[in-house]
Amino acid sequence: MDDQGTIAEAVSVDALGRILKVGTEKDVTAALGTGVEIVRLAPQQVLMPGFIEPHMHLLPTLIQSLPVIHNLAPCLPLPYAAANTSNCQNDLLGALMTMKLAPSGKIKDREFSMAMNLDPSRQQFIPGACGGKGAVSFMDQPMLYIEACVGKDRPVIILDQSGHLAYVNRQAFEVTCAELAKGQDKDKGKLCDPPSSVTENGGEWVKVNGEYTGLIREAPGFQPFLQAMTKGLPLGLLQPHPVEYVEKLLEDSAKDLEQSILALRGAGLTTIADGGLSSVSQINAVKFLAERKDFPVRVTGLVRYDIASQQNLTPTGPACHPSKDPQCKLPKWLGASGIKLWVDGSTQGCTALLELPYRYQDTGHCQGAKEGRADFTSAQAIIDGLSPLWKTKSWRFQMHANGNKANQWAIDAFTQLQLQEVNPHGVLFIHNTVGSEEVSRQIGSMRKGTFVTKDGKAVPAMDARVTHLIGHVAYWGNSFEQILGADARNIDPVAFDRQNGIPFSLHSDSMVTPSRPLWFVEQAVTRRTWVYPELEKSYVLGAEHAATIEEALRAITVEPARQHELDGWLGTIEPGKVADFVVLGANPLDFNPAKGGDPTKISQIQVVQTYLNGQPTAGGSK
Repeated sequence: MDDQGTIAEAVSVDALGRILKVGTEKDVTAALGTGVEIVRLAPQQVLMPGFIEPHMHLLPTLIQSLPVIHNLAPCLPLPYAAANTSNCQNDLLGALMTMKLAPSGKIKDREFSMAMNLDPSRQQFIPGACGGKGAVSFMDQPMLYIEACVGKDRPVIILDQSGHLAYVNRQAFEVTCAELAKGQDKDKGKLCDPPSSVTENGGEWVKVNGEYTGLIREAPGFQPFLQAMTKGLPLGLLQPHPVEYVEKLLEDSAKDLEQSILALRGAGLTTIADGGLSSVSQINAVKFLAERKDFPVRVTGLVRYDIASQQNLTPTGPACHPSKDPQCKLPKWLGASGIKLWVDGSTQGCTALLELPYRYQDTGHCQGAKEGRADFTSAQAIIDGLSPLWKTKSWRFQMHANGNKANQWAIDAFTQLQLQEVNPHGVLFIHNTVGSEEVSRQIGSMRKGTFVTKDGKAVPAMDARVTHLIGHVAYWGNSFEQILGADARNIDPVAFDRQNGIPFSLHSDSMVTPSRPLWFVEQAVTRRTWVYPELEKSYVLGAEHAATIEEALRAITVEPARQHELDGWLGTIEPGKVADFVVLGANPLDFNPAKGGDPTKISQIQVVQTYLNGQPTAGGSK
């Protein structure tokens, strides 16, 4: 995966897990002394740099595997069905009805029932089920359907698979408002207004005709509900001492968490980037997990911009550097040295910020969404929020931007910040989902140092890159055609990246999609999308944006390493780097359609083993 496209026969690794020599078997073995262990791959197996996940959310990914959480995710099509839950439903109300509340005698009526991964953009809504009235859509009145399908006696909160919406019943409002009113002289019999922290940070408790509908938009909107949940649920991670809570989870739910953790190793991952740690306590919790002896991957983290500013944080790196310390074995916790900011919401949740309005459908999924929404009032507000951190010249910066207008705001913010003070670190556009030739042209000009502002100022060159949630094509492509119209073919616009010299990586945003890098490769190369709810039809969406296999493999190895400034150690198999490897049961390059291969089979390649520092990771063969 180096820039020369090298294919070698052998690699030697020293006792500290660093790569010594790469080349032919004859040349590499000739340089070996005595007492060296030789590992020979089986026929057809290949060795690659370990896969790197450039953007996911570790704690929620682990939490969704716990029995106390209802996983309402829709079913994935046959090529990826291994990630389906045992009772996955492509019927929206059928998914709701799988939430089984414990008998009221055993659970306090103020204790929340929680679910994750409901997805109204893919799960078919059939009105009238479980007592629902008429043809009122789920998105118009989620409270109505939660109370009809799940119950009224306990508070219920359901997190949308996008991570940008939540759905609650009236009881959830009552409990949350009671928590907010503690110590205050308020009428506890009425539902409260959202606290200022909700509206000021881009959240919303949606009302129609003055009444709450049960739809909550953006993380600041559902934060008060999560904080009102009892500490007995996994959202105890939001409490002041999540490390102790993680320890308790590992003790009480060891089997479930172990399965979820080993799934990362089983996917060939050796490094992951946690894309938005929202407190110092969460940073410490992820660090605690990474440093466990049996944890099979390295972790680097991004810190929310407002937390970094409020807490006056400085970037952290690994405890030792192999390039500086000759005795260093690169540790698994790589530190938190990046800043994360959300510009807008979710495309499938109709909250991504677009240049043109969402296409309205009879289903009403995006009806009333207009152009979507931003988490800020303007690009200038983003500049104001990031400026103090930018001027330190010590952080790298990454902005979540799904819609084409949100990406334009991100461009405006990054270029104005660079004019104020030249920052030597890279900037990353996370998702860059709704493609635009003009947006990609501007990102390319940022890299080349040819960007000129509207008032004629030349912006110093920036290391600007993008990372695509390629599962948007495979699982949501057909839904996006319904809500975006013709613009859907340009989601995850690899052709625009290629034309403008923009390096790209591929990510899962887990829990949004499964963190399976070989699946990313197949999805990027084939651009196949499936039609919900039956999943019996598939077609190619935006064939012009198909990646080559070589590009897609770089997008899960060297490119994410560069985006997170880890490429001095990771991402390629080169002398001096760290021996993080994955062994595959077949060579992905053999699936090249130009050579008669079938790229629709790439997702079926077996991950045989992963290595960290030249040592096999826990779990044995997979």
